[in-house]
Amino acid sequence: MQRVLLYLKEGLKLPPDLEDLLERCFAQAGVELTSKPTPPLDLVLVIGGDGTLLRAAPLAWKLDVPILGIHFGKLGFLTEVELEEAELALQHLLRGEFRTEARLMLEVHYRGEQFQALNEAAILKGPLGHMIHLRVTASGEYLTTYYGDGLLVATPTGSTAYNLSAGGPILHPATEALVLTPICPFMLSARPLVLPAETEICVELLSSSPQVHLVVDGGYHRVLEPGEGVYLRRAARPLKLITSPTRSYFAILRDKLGWGQSKL
Repeated sequence: MQRVLLYLKEGLKLPPDLEDLLERCFAQAGVELTSKPTPPLDLVLVIGGDGTLLRAAPLAWKLDVPILGIHFGKLGFLTEVELEEAELALQHLLRGEFRTEARLMLEVHYRGEQFQALNEAAILKGPLGHMIHLRVTASGEYLTTYYGDGLLVATPTGSTAYNLSAGGPILHPATEALVLTPICPFMLSARPLVLPAETEICVELLSSSPQVHLVVDGGYHRVLEPGEGVYLRRAARPLKLITSPTRSYFAILRDKLGWGQSKL
């Protein structure tokens, strides 16, 4: 490892002790720590919350390098390394003693633009809009037309984010699948649907409701017009996400989301 990109939460000023820790660890290992996202790079080191890691993920994916998140935000589901673990985690990292997981990425095409998403793409009605109609095809075959406030197309990683809040299922990160989750559907038969990862999905806006939005991982944002389609499929390769060596996925579900725990 020779060069690492430091990707910080927007507006974040590192505490002096954390800044000193980073400088000391990387200097001792002879590794350059940079804020410039220009290759060659060997790793993207994120300090912030899950939103920061989601913004950095497409960059790490395009560079085809691992990404590690140190939690300095709110939830910290993806940024697994806590501040008190940072020094030990960095020592393991710089010795090459780390574990990466291949996380399925979503590729989103709209009006000639292409985006990558680690969590989900959401098609949402505007704040004052009426119910929207979305026609969905799966690998060229008509699937259904959703009536409601919107639709999510989520990855296994994103299944514990917006998808979970909308009533979608939790998918283990190693699952090879995508999930369609309607948002406030006006139809009793509309339930989340898990599809094979190789499915190519097209979502076409049929209604003329104003200000229908395409939002990719809470960041990239476009306004849809009636008759326009959003095309979604599995990205050509996964993201290399470095995970905590000290806790499992199920432990994180319990600790961060309270999964499987009863207050009785």
